[in-house]
Amino acid sequence: MMRRQLAAMVCGLAMLGGFGDSVKAADTPERLTVLVDADTANEIDDLYAIVRALLEPRFHVVGLSSAQWNNRLSGPDTALRSQAINEDLVRLLGRRDIPTPLGAEMILGKPWGGSEPSDSAAAQFIIRSARAMPAGEKLRVVSIGATTNLASAIVLAPDIVPKVACYILAAHYHADTKVWNKDEYNVRNDLNSFNYLVGREGLELHVMPVNVLFQFTFDQKATMEGLVGKGAVWDYLATRWLTMWPGRDTWIMWDVALVEALARPELATEAEAMPPPENAQRPIHVYTRVDLDGMRSDWWDVARRVQGAARP
Repeated sequence: MMRRQLAAMVCGLAMLGGFGDSVKAADTPERLTVLVDADTANEIDDLYAIVRALLEPRFHVVGLSSAQWNNRLSGPDTALRSQAINEDLVRLLGRRDIPTPLGAEMILGKPWGGSEPSDSAAAQFIIRSARAMPAGEKLRVVSIGATTNLASAIVLAPDIVPKVACYILAAHYHADTKVWNKDEYNVRNDLNSFNYLVGREGLELHVMPVNVLFQFTFDQKATMEGLVGKGAVWDYLATRWLTMWPGRDTWIMWDVALVEALARPELATEAEAMPPPENAQRPIHVYTRVDLDGMRSDWWDVARRVQGAARP
């Protein structure tokens, strides 16, 4: 069944010239050069965010790198497991042209702090991609896991600071009181890299705090109805949920929100904020509100358009 669906999808791609063409608007805004860095094997929503990014016509995605999640219960190969799924996704989307560099398995610095880089193919790829940007343009690095690869790249090559704009999903931030809380999964998986990025002078940084996303859920039943039997990549997303968390009736699509905020800036509100008081103080950008219904609808609009275009 999966083989027949994949064959049909490839046929549809040949007729369409690729998935991306099927979602282009009449007047597409200027494209953004984007690199996605993801701990894909960690949960469910990473896959949905990656597919959304690779289908966005505004994005020229130059790479999809794998990030670690420094979890003692998960074993020593978390980046490698994310790598395998990343490679599956670019294949199923007909985007083998997108490089998938392997990220570091170890955090930035030491367990007690520091900023010694954790070098990897992913960090080196970020460096090369940033340096290749034309004058006046920036590489948008969308980090939906621990920011090890991104921070390591900047430590290794400080000259790329003016050439990158960093979008990360991390921490809690309460705009009404201007209070931060770092007790959050991605930050915990590499606190050193988060501290480094928020304090790095001159670095353009956009933070999506998780506390604005608690209601950004997908319903399992509705999601399965919208995905199963619609093509190989959609079955892959459905299977991920059903095999990893079959008992979860809803799932918060944390990572999808960060991609949507970049793809559809009108669906998110940013404010200038100062980092946590223990960090070096400089202005950074923080998302204070997101249009949850708008983001949810936009993800499904893109999915259905592609599904309809790819079917014979």
